[in-house]
Amino acid sequence: MEAQSELRQRFRGIVALYAGAIRRLAAVYVPNAADRDDLFQEILLAVWQALPAFRGDASERTWLYRIAHNVALTHQRKNRRASDREASLDCAVSDSRPSVDVRKLALVELVSQLPLEDRQLVVLYLEGLSASEIEKITGIRAGTVSVRLTRIRQHLAAALHRPGVTP
Repeated sequence: MEAQSELRQRFRGIVALYAGAIRRLAAVYVPNAADRDDLFQEILLAVWQALPAFRGDASERTWLYRIAHNVALTHQRKNRRASDREASLDCAVSDSRPSVDVRKLALVELVSQLPLEDRQLVVLYLEGLSASEIEKITGIRAGTVSVRLTRIRQHLAAALHRPGVTP
């Protein structure tokens, strides 16, 4: 009984620490809010189910992102529709702010147009994960992750400076 209580406490701590990051990750895979909420719940369920077997071989954060990544891929395969190809990151910018930077909105739009694998890398990078941590999550070699992130940044910077994109 005490072990179950410790497990619940540990799960609550993980959710408190990583809920925002998991929601942002879900936004990469799912375009609308209701589906994002479903995916968020699926990820949390998978984390709860996997928690008793977590041995600490990887960092908790890497372990969590790996689960989230796998659940999201499975979710996407099950729910593939034409609209899924145009997943957006609209939850990355809070709608409650009275004034939203136009450049930030343009950047969010540009990121949402990247291929799914590139969007995944961007979100994991923005969550502060290193290339080696991203490798453990996605299976893409760390050197490749670094090169692709550099190319993505260059592409986004060039796109932001095109006429009509910046204010």
